[in-house]
Amino acid sequence: MVTQFLISIWFALARLPFSAYRLISSSISMLLAMLLFALARERRTVALTNLALCFPDAAQLQRIRWAVAHIYLYLRTFLDRAWLWAGNEKVVRDRVLIENPEALSVLDSTSPTIFLAPHFLGLDAAWSRLCLEIDMVTMYSNQKNPVLNSLILEGRSKFGDQLLLSRQQGVRPLLAAMKKGRPLYYLPDMDFGERDSVFVNFFGVKAATVTAVARLSKLLQAQVVPVTTKYSNGRYSIHIHEPLPNFPLDDDTQSTQVMNHHIESWVKDNIPQYLWLHKRFKTRPAGESRIY
Repeated sequence: MVTQFLISIWFALARLPFSAYRLISSSISMLLAMLLFALARERRTVALTNLALCFPDAAQLQRIRWAVAHIYLYLRTFLDRAWLWAGNEKVVRDRVLIENPEALSVLDSTSPTIFLAPHFLGLDAAWSRLCLEIDMVTMYSNQKNPVLNSLILEGRSKFGDQLLLSRQQGVRPLLAAMKKGRPLYYLPDMDFGERDSVFVNFFGVKAATVTAVARLSKLLQAQVVPVTTKYSNGRYSIHIHEPLPNFPLDDDTQSTQVMNHHIESWVKDNIPQYLWLHKRFKTRPAGESRIY
């Protein structure tokens, strides 16, 4: 009951005129960001630890500024999911811009396509906007809260004929969908443990990284097309990059390392908007001590 009530308020906020919505969502996010940074010790520690590992040469004050900015932007983009999931096509087209829509011509290729979408805060905006152009397949993790889980699935299925597969369904339906021509929208940079992962560097720190992009691109001879998103005051811009050249390599570990190097370059260009609240280095190689 409480969850439904909060969701109702959340979605009502998103129906306000855009100027009023931006002002209110910015104020709410700023207030909550300050409170969370002060009170949510575990998440604050995770963000600051990640930033210290990835940017050891940055001043501590700079890393604190990045962390506070990240939490603020995380909250703002979270609130935006209400209009992404409940808004109409015009709203999404107006607020989420594809910088280079001509790049979607890569889909005319006979090769299957993997959209490589690192965990920038605008990844849901990019998904919703691309859904207005093409039908895709993606994978998701079930949420503990069934109401929120249902909301997410319905929201991400709003536009077009999208195929959302849970990780429990395995890879077979995903392969079948890609062979029929659906691009895969894939988020490759979370720590899912050692299974199907290798330890490769991420900003010089060993990180358990799934090899799915390397394996799928090799198996299906798929092109890997990175998609990155930037957020600015209520609007998003999507950049569709050139397909990764000479990818994959023969060795899946080397391919995964190359992928991480590319992600590093995009993160450096947009530090506060990468997902620093995730325990990216939780799984450690044998013999290494815990980081968090």
